[in-house]
Amino acid sequence: MKSRSLILIVLIVLLPTGLLTWFGVRLARDEATMTEQRFRSVMEQRLQDVNRLIERRFSDTERRLQAVTAIDAYLVSDLRARVRSTPEVTQIFVLTPTGKLLYPNPASALNGTEQSFLKQASTMLTDQDLQNAVALAEAGRQTGDFAAAARVPDPSQPEFELNAESLRPPSSAEHSTAFSDTVAKADAASSENVVASPGDSAPVPADSNASFTSSSGWFVWYWDQGLNLIYWQRRPSGHLVGAALERSRWISDVISVLPETARSEQSSDQVITLFRVVNAASETVYEWGPDVEAIAEPFSEIAVVAPLAAWRLQCFVPRDQMLTGTGGRAILTLATGLTAFTVTLFVLAWLLYRDYARDIREAMQQVSFVNQVSHELKTPLTNIRMYAELLERDLDAVEPEVTVRPRQRLAVISSEAQRLSRLIGNVLTFARQKRSTLEPHPCPTQAPVLVRQIVDRFGPSLTEHGIKAEVEGQDERVLNLDPDFVEQILGNLINNVERYAASGKSLLVRC
Repeated sequence: MKSRSLILIVLIVLLPTGLLTWFGVRLARDEATMTEQRFRSVMEQRLQDVNRLIERRFSDTERRLQAVTAIDAYLVSDLRARVRSTPEVTQIFVLTPTGKLLYPNPASALNGTEQSFLKQASTMLTDQDLQNAVALAEAGRQTGDFAAAARVPDPSQPEFELNAESLRPPSSAEHSTAFSDTVAKADAASSENVVASPGDSAPVPADSNASFTSSSGWFVWYWDQGLNLIYWQRRPSGHLVGAALERSRWISDVISVLPETARSEQSSDQVITLFRVVNAASETVYEWGPDVEAIAEPFSEIAVVAPLAAWRLQCFVPRDQMLTGTGGRAILTLATGLTAFTVTLFVLAWLLYRDYARDIREAMQQVSFVNQVSHELKTPLTNIRMYAELLERDLDAVEPEVTVRPRQRLAVISSEAQRLSRLIGNVLTFARQKRSTLEPHPCPTQAPVLVRQIVDRFGPSLTEHGIKAEVEGQDERVLNLDPDFVEQILGNLINNVERYAASGKSLLVRC
């Protein structure tokens, strides 16, 4: 079999296999993508479940703090007693409707907790960050912009005027300056608002003529270790009562609703998943789940509910383990199917090759047999033609009246011998062509003489069909050609004239 046929058979096998492989790999990749999307949706749902736990915890805290900050009589002793009875609150403070600090009053005797709070919150109170946040929340509720009403301060948002200085602990000089400013403002406010001394027993009257809509919310401010929380409530009198939460306490409360950090043994068919809570600086606050290898980017991530909107809930999943059992099975199924398909194609191709090769061998044997027979027939035909010509010469010495019928019979013998010689020549020529051994051997030849000789050999046959043959050309004209090829070609043309154009009664050959 020729190499071209082998290449064709190989392509018939490899092209479908390659296409199926490409489609299969693409299908497996799409399945892996869909699996990843489904898994991401599941992980986001789990993060949302955790978020709801945190939200429920802050809702409970908010209900408790709403009762704690529901104050309309601002006795120092009562306020301090509320702080002592509420472990989650580190300090309660009161602002007048105009935003001035009413309690704790820096001009009066302060305990250690109150002094520490004023030092920490001096920048926040001086820059009126809390007042601006409360005004924004109240304006959002009035206009129906609940997103603005629920918004908590973010250090990246300029509307709260938190700058780099408010995100770091102030120096001792800054403490003194801020504290002095707070004292000066409190002194100015003391002429308008009276704060009860520790020994007073009567409440201090507020701005009794003012009437405000009650509201409440969360305020986030940054100090020392990071994010701190304040719950505020606007009283009907217009006073703003705030409660600064103990940072370690509310963080502990948040962590208490999260799953335990204990690493439990997971079965081999479970995907290892690590959950993590990170703060605004991307520092880990808490994590749970089995240990995983270092993964730079979280697989899924959502923001924690307010007031911890600056924190993030993250989920880390090793990608290879996540796709184990889904894409792996698909690839295994694909590989098995492709292997079976390829083997089937190769078997079919081998059967086709075997049948084709057998047909080729049989055809070659037939051609070889015909060639051998043709070679064997060529020699006796040559002898027949030679003796027919000798017999024709012998008849020339006999009287014409006696040789008429013998000459006619001799002409038929010569004509049929020549026709059979042409057939054998065609067969041998075809065989040489199939073996790629057909090559012309040109030599200088008088073309008109050669053509007349060929036409004369067909004379009896042409006369029998009533065809008059003529040859035009100069005998001295010499051409470089192969006499055998010319004889075979011209013989085939004359034979076609006898078969298909005998009605024309004329044959003209120019050379």
